[in-house]
This record gives sequence, structure tokens and C-alpha cells, in this order.
Amino acid sequence: MKIANDNHYMLNTDTELLSQLLINLEETGINSFQKLDQKLHELEISSFNDLLNYASGPNCDSQVAIMLEEIVDRIRLADSDRNSIFTSSMEVGIYLANKLAGHKQEEFWALYLDNGNHIIAEKKIFQGTLDRSIAHPREIFRWAVIYSCSGIFIAHNHPSGKLLPSNNDFKLTNELKKAADFMKIDLLDHFIVGKGHYLSMKENELF
Repeated sequence: MKIANDNHYMLNTDTELLSQLLINLEETGINSFQKLDQKLHELEISSFNDLLNYASGPNCDSQVAIMLEEIVDRIRLADSDRNSIFTSSMEVGIYLANKLAGHKQEEFWALYLDNGNHIIAEKKIFQGTLDRSIAHPREIFRWAVIYSCSGIFIAHNHPSGKLLPSNNDFKLTNELKKAADFMKIDLLDHFIVGKGHYLSMKENELF
């Protein structure tokens, strides 16, 4: 990605831009998130507006300022590579099967949709052995409230490739269905994926 604007830092790729920003930060002694947090606190930067105001002010290093402006511009122009809308459970199942293919540990994901079936966000809720106490409904529905979504797909992988739901899978799904009904949010499906294949609990009338 070549930057045409002469006022912008001339870097070819997003990775180079971010790498150069990290190098510049390290040169000023910021080499960890803790030190970055301390610096932001010192500068009284608590929002992106504060950050941009600082970048455009007299106290910000010129190279850092240019790169911050460029990163913000690129984020604004960025497009997600996921489908913006799914038209069938098969599309969702294939997407999730590909997404989690080859993952060695169990992961639990939630996809949040608006009332037009557009994907608002997707979140990895946890990674590890599936357990109802870990995949607590509050962790899933906290994001549902934040995004004001109308529907949720949930999914987790079986690294073994065996797609048969376990007792915990059934119990967790039923708990989430009750919570979703109470909150008037549609629990659209629970997918189990593994080795490039998927099982839809909804299609198989398992909840």
C-alpha cells in the first residue's frame, strides 16, 4: 500500500507503519503496555480525541505525530474481510469451520448481529476446555448489550474433529437460550466445528 500524500510518512505497508511506530516509542523509553499506560496518564490522554489533539500539538514528536495520523486514516478506510451479512446457517457454519480450522485448543466464539442480519462484531469469549462456569452467559450477553444486537450465533470447536455435542454443550446451550429469551435476543444457533466441518444444533433440533 503506497501512500500518495506527500505529507504522510512514506511506508509501503500497514505492518511497516506499525513497526516503525513501535520503534519510535521504544526510542523514547516506551517498551511495554505498562509504560505506555503510564505515559498516557502523564499526558492526560484518555480518549482518541485527546490522542489526536496531542499529535497535532507542539509537544508530540513529529514522526510519531505523522504516523498516528496515518494509522487513524488507515483504520477509517479499512474493510473487514468477513462477510457483512449471512443469508443461511450453512454460510455461517462454513465460515466458522474455516475460521477455527487447525486450532489446537477449544475456543468459544459469539457473533453478534443487528436486526438486518449484518454482523456487528465477533468475539472470542474464552479459550480452553469448555465448561459452563467459564462460558458464563454474562460474558456473552455483556457484549450483546454493548452492541445492542438483536441476534447471536455461538460456536465452539472440537479439536478432535468429533462433532457430537457433549452433556456440557447441551446444558450450556439451554442456559444461553433461557438468558436470550429473557433479554429478548435471538439465540440463532450453536455451531460445533472441527477439522473443516460443522454441526448446527439448530438445524438438528438439538435445542
